[in-house]
Amino acid sequence: MGSFARRNFIAGLALVGAAAAAATAQAAPVAAATVHVAPTHAAPAQAAETWKLIGKDVFTGEAESSRGQGVTTDGTHWYFSSSNGLEITDMRYNTTFKSSPAIPSALANPSPLAYKGLNHIGDIDYANGKLYISLDTSTRDPITGGRYDTPVFAVYNAPDLSFTGQAAALNPPHGVQDIASWVAVDADKGLAYGMAYGNATEIAVYNLSDWTFNRYIPLSQTVDQAQGGKIHDGWMYFASNDAGKNISRANLTTGEVQVLFNLKVPYAQEVEGLSFLETPDSLTLNILNREQPDPNGPSNVTFYHYRLEVPGTPVIEGSPKVGGFVTADPGKWTPDAKFSYQWLVNGKPLAGATGSRFHLIGKYLGDTVTVQVTGTWADGTSSTVESGPMTVVTGSGAKK
Repeated sequence: MGSFARRNFIAGLALVGAAAAAATAQAAPVAAATVHVAPTHAAPAQAAETWKLIGKDVFTGEAESSRGQGVTTDGTHWYFSSSNGLEITDMRYNTTFKSSPAIPSALANPSPLAYKGLNHIGDIDYANGKLYISLDTSTRDPITGGRYDTPVFAVYNAPDLSFTGQAAALNPPHGVQDIASWVAVDADKGLAYGMAYGNATEIAVYNLSDWTFNRYIPLSQTVDQAQGGKIHDGWMYFASNDAGKNISRANLTTGEVQVLFNLKVPYAQEVEGLSFLETPDSLTLNILNREQPDPNGPSNVTFYHYRLEVPGTPVIEGSPKVGGFVTADPGKWTPDAKFSYQWLVNGKPLAGATGSRFHLIGKYLGDTVTVQVTGTWADGTSSTVESGPMTVVTGSGAKK
């Protein structure tokens, strides 16, 4: 099989529960995102992020059948979608509830919402006990030949995957062709988001209360074939089945697009939905990818897990007076890191000044002092960030 047709499910043979470490060891390498932060007095407000591949899980057979389109989580369960199914699992992927077919007859059959009926679920989202489902149809229009041109967003109850009866056809001003590959919601702001599948130049924003169109967010560059979208910290993150298999994000205020990394493997694949999982210790981005590692063997759905590595903001603590000592506070790094230090005077590294404390001797009077903190994470990647400057002033700092 040379490639996956978009949204056409391909079944595997047997259920395999693969541990992240074992699966990673057997897999072809996937590009990991590594961004080295240049020394700076203040990190750029919208700097690109560092996402590190930390593992993956492989679903085949029945699990592949129900987990090949979209994914979201409430922190204690995973919710997966297939073309016409929904599944709830615990965080170890043990199934707790399934619904198939998940599209009720009121939506599957021709109706005022969708004159051809609906037969396809895309990527999904969770908020406040509800699942938000993107729906469309692969049925061709008998006159135009168009497909995926009856977009609908629907609301389900998360605990039992039942349809609430709430659904609405989307009708944004720039047309409805292929605009429901995914849905993302911001329940606090009462907004929902979607986007055209091919070479999108804008994100469509809807009012969550009634799915009426709110506005467009123009993008700084096109995002092609996004099959999943999720919101985090003011950005929309995309998993795209474009040529580069890119994972990108767009700022929901400015429309700035950043390509973060890619999920390209050396065999047939189709990138699908994505979901964040936030814990007190870390933030992970989890991406579904339908794969055909062996052209003569079974396919699978692989769930890739990337962890966000965030450098802290170092500061210099202590009095700037001559004679005293100051200390470097590396700030909060996520996840935890090990630190090394380099002190600078007037922008130049000082030989031997590599501890966390620095002595402000008299010859530095009037000079500016900064410290570079290098944090190294457990996986060996590192980042270097520089503090803001401190000017040494006259005084009698306490000597220690």
